[in-house]
Amino acid sequence: MWVLDAGLLSVSLPDIEAAFPGTSRATITWVGTGYLVSVAGLMLVAGRLGDVYGRKRIFLLGLLILGCSSIITGIAPNIGLVIAGRMVQGVGGALVTATSLTLVLSDLPEARRPFAIGIWGSAGSVAAVMGPTLGAEILDATSWRFVVSLIAPICFATYLAGRSLLREATDPEAPSRLDPLSVVLATAGIGAVALGLSQSRQWGWTDGRAALAVVLGMAAVTAFVLRSSRHDEPILALRLFRSPSFSRATAAAGLQQLGFFSWFFSTSFALREIWGWSVRDTGQAISLAFICSAMTGWIGGKAAARIGYFWPTAIGAAVAGAGPLYWMFAFDTAPSFWAVYLPGAALFGLGGGACGVLTTGIALKQVSAADQGMAYAAHQTVKRMSATIGMALMAALLGEAAGTSLLGGARNVWLMVTLAHIAMIFPLIGTQRSES
Repeated sequence: MWVLDAGLLSVSLPDIEAAFPGTSRATITWVGTGYLVSVAGLMLVAGRLGDVYGRKRIFLLGLLILGCSSIITGIAPNIGLVIAGRMVQGVGGALVTATSLTLVLSDLPEARRPFAIGIWGSAGSVAAVMGPTLGAEILDATSWRFVVSLIAPICFATYLAGRSLLREATDPEAPSRLDPLSVVLATAGIGAVALGLSQSRQWGWTDGRAALAVVLGMAAVTAFVLRSSRHDEPILALRLFRSPSFSRATAAAGLQQLGFFSWFFSTSFALREIWGWSVRDTGQAISLAFICSAMTGWIGGKAAARIGYFWPTAIGAAVAGAGPLYWMFAFDTAPSFWAVYLPGAALFGLGGGACGVLTTGIALKQVSAADQGMAYAAHQTVKRMSATIGMALMAALLGEAAGTSLLGGARNVWLMVTLAHIAMIFPLIGTQRSES
């Protein structure tokens, strides 16, 4: 649902902007930024809530919040309520994301977990295929209000199925309550950093607001870490980062997400601006990469179950990095789907389907059942923050160029994507020992 929502929103923003004439583009971007800030800021707290009150309970609550707020967003009469609805969606998204995989893994024997993680990751790739294409078709037939509300029936159907099919999973050793000050510091700190990075392109670093948000956010995060190191029942147990498999895999996952989101949004710009493709053609082309990703997600998980996580992840990262590297040399102002676009997109999708999800498996492999929720939330927080950094770097590299002048900036982005995927292999090398 998280990936589907991003795809649906990506094709809806121009229509949302047109629906509220006189609203600045910087304000319109808050339809996406507001959701991102809420998710990033609440992820750690949401993971601990699942450990304390039950992962199934928090997961189902998140579905209800996500579904109801999607409807509110779709019927909102002004842009302020649209943004408010999206921020509430972020609350539900954090609750769902922080508990989803741990709820699955808690019900599976360890030997079957790598394959399950591969299938779980492939589900995201299927949603990525559906988002831009389905969103474009619905947008042509109806309006953006139906597109942004599409998540609601999926949430309610999942809620009804989840009530009977999912088993509750809790941490019997979890604290009976959450530390209020830690909740405030974590939410405000991570949210402020996400805000500053997300708005850096609209505000500009010289404006001072983006830099101030990042500085204040980092100060709050530092205070949160210090409190966690001294508190008897912390939201984030720092001992997690003493585990080489968790810390190294989380760093690798951050690099992968930085590269992935840079590729995703820069490709959309490149196809529309440099090659002049329509929204529909662009969405369908990008979907091909995720079709490849859906195939290798479960294959990578099956391979990891047999030979360990490292080699499927490392090979996947190398293959994914080869795709944008090919585009650096082959992509030109003349459109060429078969000779240029398809080889690069296929390589990126095939490799990304494996390395994108298996880092999560490595990170959680050595984590105790009691700490699964907290560990997964911390892992996802790093991934979301890295995605925000990737989008900010992409915006800086692309600059304000338009049309074919965008090609130089796009090539710089693709070089960054390649380097990020190659770099993610190095921290994973140390995780081989934990698998032996």
